[in-house]
This record gives sequence, structure tokens and C-alpha cells, in this order.
Amino acid sequence: MIPEAEFRSPTKNERGLLNRLLEAQFPGKDELSALLYRVLVKTVDEDGSLELQSQAEGKAAVVKRIPVEAEATDEDGFVIHLLLHVVEGRPVELEIYKDNLSSPKQMPEPSAFEVIVLPPAPEKGSTGN
Repeated sequence: MIPEAEFRSPTKNERGLLNRLLEAQFPGKDELSALLYRVLVKTVDEDGSLELQSQAEGKAAVVKRIPVEAEATDEDGFVIHLLLHVVEGRPVELEIYKDNLSSPKQMPEPSAFEVIVLPPAPEKGSTGN
């Protein structure tokens, strides 16, 4: 994929990947969903990562920069990762990368991705009890 200079509407597959990430339950999901409903994108690297520019007002009350991620296996057996980055409550990037650092050969269908929500890191000084 070639990086793009201009923002555009997401393709059907790009929209599908974003919607797949929103199937998980996590803090700020509802607000983030509204922000991603009216989003423009542009490809920023050979892997297909997208810079995101929401056209909606507001902020999502997420508890960490990457509130949700997903993974699926490429046709060569290596795992493709999707990470949704949120900065100051605004979606800014859908990062796409593979475990072996090559570009995806064939992007799996959105439904093939397993969605993952990791818990926030424990606070400093917390013993976990």
C-alpha cells in the first residue's frame, strides 16, 4: 500500500475492521463509536495502517491509549495485529502490523479477527489485593 496525502472515506473493509473493534466492551466504547461513525482515513504505511480524523465532536473516556485491539492469521501463518490508538479522547490511528514485520499478504475478513481488551496497568504502589 502507498501512503496517501489526503483524507478520504473508509473503504468497506476498513469500515468493517473499525466496526469489528467496536464489538468489544470497554470503557469509552459508546463515545468512540460515535466518533468513528463519522471518520475520514488515510493510509500511512505499507501495512495499511490508517490515520483517523473524526468529523464528530466530543471525546471518548477511554482508560488507555489502546483501548481495544484484534488479531487474525495471515495466509502465510503470521499474525496480523490491529491496534486502535486514542489520544486525548480522540481516535487517531488504526495501526496494522504483522509479527514478522512483513506487510499483510491478504487482509482477513473483519469477522476473522479476535477482539482483545486488555485490562489497564495496575497503579504504582498497588499490591493487587
